[in-house]
Amino acid sequence: MNYDELLNTSTDIAFALLESGAEIYRVEEAIQRIFRAYGVEHGAVFAIPTLLILSVQDDKGHPLTEIRRLGGHGSDLARVDAYNNLCRQICQERPSFEKIRRELARIARGPRYSVLQQTAAFAMVAFGFTLLFGGGLADAVCSLLCGAAVRVVLYQFQRFEANSFFTTIMASFTAAALAFMGVQLGLGQNLDKIIIGVLMNLVPGVALTNVMRDVIAGDLIAGLTKLVEALLVATGIALGTGVALSLGRALMGVIA
Repeated sequence: MNYDELLNTSTDIAFALLESGAEIYRVEEAIQRIFRAYGVEHGAVFAIPTLLILSVQDDKGHPLTEIRRLGGHGSDLARVDAYNNLCRQICQERPSFEKIRRELARIARGPRYSVLQQTAAFAMVAFGFTLLFGGGLADAVCSLLCGAAVRVVLYQFQRFEANSFFTTIMASFTAAALAFMGVQLGLGQNLDKIIIGVLMNLVPGVALTNVMRDVIAGDLIAGLTKLVEALLVATGIALGTGVALSLGRALMGVIA
């Protein structure tokens, strides 16, 4: 058994899972199962949203440890499913580490939604939620345009690897400013319904769900970390929207 290869490959799998938005318990359980599949009984995994620590003992009892820090991470459930299936395959077949790396590379190169498709999805989400919250058809059409603009803003800031908190502020500012302009131009009637529908694209629903899952499972550090991330996103949404509405109303007061 090449314990260095096992440790490096397992760390790559754990990193890929965590980067794709997998739950902490899923990451740790998957790696523990891989360790046992290759005959390693004394393996340890510690994962939080920003850090991975994996450790095994070789035949002589010497500990081998790898630490890897995780930067930004998103939520790609298709990749989480693919990596999860790979973990199951590893536990059943125990393939060579080279084959595992090729499969990891194949999944990483797999098809992803284009920016145009994501923009259309943002627009449709805004359209649907505006109707759901009681807005009219005109409001939904206005929110559809605002939702598409929000995705464009996010894409431009992500290209330059801007801070996620600042990016959220600018995206929510854009949503509220365009919604305000749309209502003033007569494209919509219910400003609140339009803004709420568009901002549903930015609400960290998956993160909040994972917070509760991690806390219930006993992963308190991971849960608190994700809770802080979710609260920062919520704060960014509130700041961006509040500034846009305040500026819009102030401008209308000056014009009047």
